[in-house]
Amino acid sequence: MSKRTLILVSLLAVMWLPMACVIVVDGDGDMDAGWASTWSEEHDDQVDANKSLAREVSRRLASDPMLEDIDIEVAAKQGAVALHGRVPDTATLDHALRIAAETPGVETVVSRLSVEVKAM
Repeated sequence: MSKRTLILVSLLAVMWLPMACVIVVDGDGDMDAGWASTWSEEHDDQVDANKSLAREVSRRLASDPMLEDIDIEVAAKQGAVALHGRVPDTATLDHALRIAAETPGVETVVSRLSVEVKAM
């Protein structure tokens, strides 16, 4: 993701998401979000609270008409959720972040989502 796109996404996230939730666009360099950079299937075996939170965020994303056809993987750890996948545009990315952030129990959202940009 280019620096310009990263800044744009960060600004969109800050403007539209409730202040009670922290948004981390990329987990690199953030001690609390470092686990999201090395996310793998092993996180599925986390404690029940983590699995429950990840399932609830996944359910909300999958049931949203704007996101129902987009494959977004969700990992959770101690109130933080990481979203992994590809979205078609920044509006969809913003929408997915908003849904995750508004889920009860979510304190931090780490976006590992890629925006697919079509060449002109």
